Formats: sequence, C-alpha cells, structure tokens
Amino acid sequence: MKKYEVMREIYNPCSGKYFFDIHFQSEVYTDNIEETLNQWFYNNLPKYDKYNLSDGTIIYVLQLPILERYTFSEIQ
Repeated sequence: MKKYEVMREIYNPCSGKYFFDIHFQSEVYTDNIEETLNQWFYNNLPKYDKYNLSDGTIIYVLQLPILERYTFSEIQ
C-alpha cells in the first residue's frame, strides 16, 4: 500500500478561497484513492473533478453544496 499525506480544504464562496480543515486525518494508506474517498462519504461519492499533477500529487474537487478539495501527496 502507498502512504499519502492528505489535505482537506473547504471552499468559502464569500471570500473565493479554500480554507484548510485542521481537524482532518492527515495520513492514509491505500492502493485505491477513490475507494478511500468512497468510504469517507459512505459509498456515495459525489460528482468530482480529478487532477494529476506532474509531481505525482492527485487532487479531487468534490461538487458538494460547498466545494471540498482533497489533495493526496505520496509519502516515500
């Protein structure tokens, strides 16, 4: 399994910025990120956009009533 540092950010439409959720679990072990996200949303993953960055970072932006962004960075 791969080890990832995960950051959760919540979009504030009033300011137009994302803010970090400091109470969110910061590390996970997984071979399937989408399955992990599914578990966090009780097997009902909302619509999302996925971005793969050149450094291996994977970003999911979930289309909830308020946008949430999850950034997965592999820890070696």
